[in-house]
Amino acid sequence: MELTTMLKMVGLTEDELIGGFITPKKGYYYTVLNRKGRNGKRKPLWTSTGLVATEENEAEAKSKCLAARIQYSLDLKNGIADKDEDTFVQETTEENNNVQNASDENHSENPLFADLLNEWLAFRHPDNIVVGEDFNFDKTIKLNTWAGYAENIERNLYPTFKAYGCTVREVTPELLKGHYSYRLKNGKKKATVAKDYTIINQTLNYAISKKMISVNPNSAITLHKIEKYNAATLNADQMQYYLEFIVGDIIEIPILLGGFYGMRRSECVGTRESQFDFRHKFFRANHTVTKAVIDKEKIYIPSDKLKTDLSNRTYPLIPYIEGRIKAKIAENKELRELCGNSYSNEWLGYLCVHPLGEIIDPDYITNRHGDLLKKAGLPHVRFHDLRHSCVGLMMANEVPMERIRDWVGHSDIRTTVNTYGHLEYQSKKKTAKIIEKSLPLKKVGAANL
Repeated sequence: MELTTMLKMVGLTEDELIGGFITPKKGYYYTVLNRKGRNGKRKPLWTSTGLVATEENEAEAKSKCLAARIQYSLDLKNGIADKDEDTFVQETTEENNNVQNASDENHSENPLFADLLNEWLAFRHPDNIVVGEDFNFDKTIKLNTWAGYAENIERNLYPTFKAYGCTVREVTPELLKGHYSYRLKNGKKKATVAKDYTIINQTLNYAISKKMISVNPNSAITLHKIEKYNAATLNADQMQYYLEFIVGDIIEIPILLGGFYGMRRSECVGTRESQFDFRHKFFRANHTVTKAVIDKEKIYIPSDKLKTDLSNRTYPLIPYIEGRIKAKIAENKELRELCGNSYSNEWLGYLCVHPLGEIIDPDYITNRHGDLLKKAGLPHVRFHDLRHSCVGLMMANEVPMERIRDWVGHSDIRTTVNTYGHLEYQSKKKTAKIIEKSLPLKKVGAANL
């Protein structure tokens, strides 16, 4: 019987059916229902099927899981099930007799997966990795990347797997599939779930290196292809109007660098006076400033290490940009003299600073950019979409892909083609002309209908 028909018979819809799956635990199959409390936090309900975890019993266990999902959903709909019950596990008598044996296992060899996530996080800190010596790492990660891992684990993965209560050896493909499916079903984008996947995968690889497990259960799962983001762009007229509109604004320089040169936000924030050679009319994009939030404290990280080797690039200094950069340098100097000891010297020489010398927060640039677009009556585009707009203008004027790659600092032309190929309209117009020439149909009036 089809699921839809079965649910219709009991008065449920698919949206009302609670999510759930089976997973082995202590040698038995358990059903795990993805229950949520009134506060929105996950409170999974583990219930033993009483079936030994063997391949022969898998189908029956799945059937029991579906029955449990339907019954719980009905109880919830009828007000019988209590959303705020504590997470608990129901076990059979035989399983209880085996608990003592299981508890004798050395915790350090089989820790809770939630605890292992934190252990891996500490191990993965950039200061702790020795490239070429540590397991599975051929390069360090940036501190802001690590901070992103930390935030994900703190807010999402740790409480989730703490609620599951599973040890690293109890993590199964079924349990992980249940987690990913739950996140997607609750509106998370594939790109967000992919970040979960990366952390979980690396943590389980870490467990292998520590001989806690021999096989990574996450490797049995293939994520669907992440949907490609179709960037919104400003056309030439809109871009020109916007650049005139923001003259003198605190984020004018980042917008100019993003619009004219397609520079990334971190590169714009990291722009310094020393990168400009006004005599020879060029400047170098060779420095970034990124933000990390660690223990709820904002940290700004300057770095000469860019995203790729080709990200370190030299640009000709466009006369209009030269004039605005010189004006910004003069303005910052005047403010420094005016404010005296109140002026922060930590970011001396950086262009993108507040009147008192503090670096401009990258997120402030993003939010301010959105407000300025709205005030200018222009369509909303992300700050990063200024980069896409820059490329779109180059393509509209038939700049070859190789030159575009060098301009935006991609390490591989395939990245440029994959990212911006859909904007290459001029070549499509030429193709259309060829097809039109091959099929020389004469214009006719309206069809007789």
